Amino acid sequence: MTIKVTGKQQEVIDFIEHKISSTNLKSGDKLDTEAGIAKHIGITRSTVREATRYLVEQGIIYRVKGSGLYVGSGQAVQSGNFHELSPFDHQAQQAGQSAVRRVVSSAIIQVPSVQIAHALRIKPNEHVYYVERLMSFGNMPVSFEQTHIPVAICQGFEFNQIEQSKYGYMERLTGKKVQMREQDISAFNLRDVELAEMLGVDTGQAMIELRELVSFEDGTPFEYTIAIINSDLFNIHQVTKR
Repeated sequence: MTIKVTGKQQEVIDFIEHKISSTNLKSGDKLDTEAGIAKHIGITRSTVREATRYLVEQGIIYRVKGSGLYVGSGQAVQSGNFHELSPFDHQAQQAGQSAVRRVVSSAIIQVPSVQIAHALRIKPNEHVYYVERLMSFGNMPVSFEQTHIPVAICQGFEFNQIEQSKYGYMERLTGKKVQMREQDISAFNLRDVELAEMLGVDTGQAMIELRELVSFEDGTPFEYTIAIINSDLFNIHQVTKR
């Protein structure tokens, strides 16, 4: 049944729809909280809640418990609140291409640095599943990822499984929910000739390095990834918490 909209609720609906269109928000992008919207417009939070219920019903936005409001229908949501339709998948679709994840190499190695061991809360002599993935829009390389997952976190890890969703696979393997991503982003000029060739860019091109630590809902970190990204092709925008 369609929710009947009052004048005040319509004001909220118009505000949110204008925000989405004027700032070119895409599916999966986060909106302001209901409390923030209420304060900005000068209207009661209960009115905002009724207006957002209408927008949810219309498939314009969706609600994530404990996180807030997001653009889109939310139909791509897997268990929990991370999307199977990730920002990478979404931007590939926007470019009219398929999202391709290819495992380039994989091994079980000793954690390669004290920094990564500290982030993953493991000892420097412990081992990790190490995976290199090339991410592409169709045949166009976009980023190169180096992922480290403590062996102690899970047994029976299958490297080929993360040619799809890493998070979905880790949830199925461990029975835990993925909750938090912490990211550090920096710009640099790519000097690695082999990596430049893999990514189809010139040596010296400006690139983005993204270091990401991902944790389960109980606070246990389980993945440390270093990604080298061609920001001319891929715009970084991540929903970071369930």
